[in-house]
Amino acid sequence: MISLETIFAIPILTVAAAAAVHATAYIHGEARRHLFRFWCFFIATVASMLAVVYVDGKLPFLLAWEAMGLASAGLVAFESKEKSVKKATWIYLLACHAGACALMLAGVLYSRPDAWIAAFAFAVVGFGLKAGFPPFHAWLPEAHPAAPAPASAIMSGAMIPLGFYGLIRFFPLSSECSVNGAVFGWTLLALGVIGALGGILFALPQSNLKRLLAFSSVENMGVIAMGLGLCALVIARDGKVELWLLAGAGAIVHVLNHAFLKGSLFLAAGSVLRQTGTLDQDRLGGLLKKMPFTGTLFTINAIGLAGLPPLNGFIGELAIYVTAFLAIKSGDPVLAFAGFLVAVSLALTGALAATAYAKAIGGTFLGEGRSEEAINATETPKRMYIAQIFLTVLSLAMIPGSVYLIYYTTGGYKTEVFITAAIVGALFAALVVSLLILRRFVCPRGDEKPRVPVWDCGYDAPTARMAYTATAFTQPLTDLSRPILRSRRHIQPFKGDPAAPSDAAIATETDDFALGGLWRPVFSRIARVFQRVHLLQNGSLHLYILIILIAVLALLVAALVS
Repeated sequence: MISLETIFAIPILTVAAAAAVHATAYIHGEARRHLFRFWCFFIATVASMLAVVYVDGKLPFLLAWEAMGLASAGLVAFESKEKSVKKATWIYLLACHAGACALMLAGVLYSRPDAWIAAFAFAVVGFGLKAGFPPFHAWLPEAHPAAPAPASAIMSGAMIPLGFYGLIRFFPLSSECSVNGAVFGWTLLALGVIGALGGILFALPQSNLKRLLAFSSVENMGVIAMGLGLCALVIARDGKVELWLLAGAGAIVHVLNHAFLKGSLFLAAGSVLRQTGTLDQDRLGGLLKKMPFTGTLFTINAIGLAGLPPLNGFIGELAIYVTAFLAIKSGDPVLAFAGFLVAVSLALTGALAATAYAKAIGGTFLGEGRSEEAINATETPKRMYIAQIFLTVLSLAMIPGSVYLIYYTTGGYKTEVFITAAIVGALFAALVVSLLILRRFVCPRGDEKPRVPVWDCGYDAPTARMAYTATAFTQPLTDLSRPILRSRRHIQPFKGDPAAPSDAAIATETDDFALGGLWRPVFSRIARVFQRVHLLQNGSLHLYILIILIAVLALLVAALVS
């Protein structure tokens, strides 16, 4: 049987290998001391991640966990001269240390049988800060745009799923205590639903490509959490063994699929940044012609991560779908409600994910270039897209691999569904490729076709400025979700003569609700309290002696009362 350690070590080794190859070209041209610093932090990050998976004991695990956070913070801070990078690094370090403190409290309470729920609550906070559970995900959309693309690939593809590894390792699911299983299940299920829907909803309005991918990571962690939560609930309700194994298999398969797909997407985003100098999708466009390898690989992996057939992301989510439908049919009202919640949430998440990735593909790679950087872009060095090809091949291999892992885990339960899905998907892919080949030979590219003026809103020479931008593509959904997203519009109206108007512009800005609506106000209030306490440190020795006397008297009174 494949061990849990092996399942989580595979993404670390494969994504790290691809990221290392990509980094040799991505950071080419940096000063020698910068290169040395990057590779030191890179190797330390990968080594500490492997230590998290393989060490024994709570204390070594905690030390490895803290080392992983510190080493990866060094990668986030690589471009430390930029103000946004310093801010992102500070937020990430706060999240890492807060998570370590929560895990220390969970470790202290873990040994007490009567404190299981309290220990689990602190563990959810500690591991959730790494996995991106809402509202503890605030560091993700800040750190990923700031970090180099190879660092973002290993952090998103291999590091954040380790939060689930920690939860499963220290709080293994068992049917011996239905109360604990119910708490585990409903907690992860609720966090998964909020994370999946909220993450992809906040991904929609993002114009920065890496920020969009960061919110997509929150969504995918939510999908995994829903699978594990449903698995725990089936166990707690004494459901069929094959049913909870199927839910757990779907979650584990999605861990591997997400690693390969998201790792490749972040590397592709880094290639775009290196060749154009920007990740603003509204300034890009037309890169599929300029960067055909990068654009094609990004498109394949984006389709897979959106959960669309026939690619591997669909197979993993299908296992969770099948479990949800079987839970609805089980006759148990609790399982039926949980299955209905998971099925509806997955359907909405899939639709929004398809929209978000259609925006990313169309705004970045299709159409015509909207800036000089996009128009003058060229393909990356071979090492960069070879690294993406490596992860893409692994993700394609996970189509039969997902079927095999589900079959192996469940003992063949409902395997015919997944085999049928894989075969139908392969036939569909073969049909699409055949049509593309046919189109290539039937309509070969020849001489330049004659161009004639067309009428378009009064203009006879349309330009890329008249095409939909990435922001405009998702604007209807963004407007519909404005009460949740709280997007802000910045409008520069037309000026001058209406017959010859000057340039106008409209831009939208959507901040993370958890950071702006929760954590920033909380920390602002805490800072104001400490500023007032700081007034006591006025340098007066008499005041310090008075405070000590008051404290001693208070302790004496407390001792007498007790």
